[in-house]
Amino acid sequence: MTVRSPNPEQRAAIEATGVVFVSAGAGTGKTRVIVERYVRAVCERGLPVDSILVITYTERAAGELRARIRARLAESG
Repeated sequence: MTVRSPNPEQRAAIEATGVVFVSAGAGTGKTRVIVERYVRAVCERGLPVDSILVITYTERAAGELRARIRARLAESG
């Protein structure tokens, strides 16, 4: 699987400070944005993994998000 760089809108959402609400259509990269924000909060800002709230609409989406976060955290060391 080839990992593309975030587009300008995704990059802006990843780098935004404070609370961010991510809402977009299917296949637009919402999960990528959320994963990157989560990993940066943990790895760069030192937040505990259990101090971050992420809400999804379905159990399937939550499972996908959880798996991607775990993979990115493992990749980041």
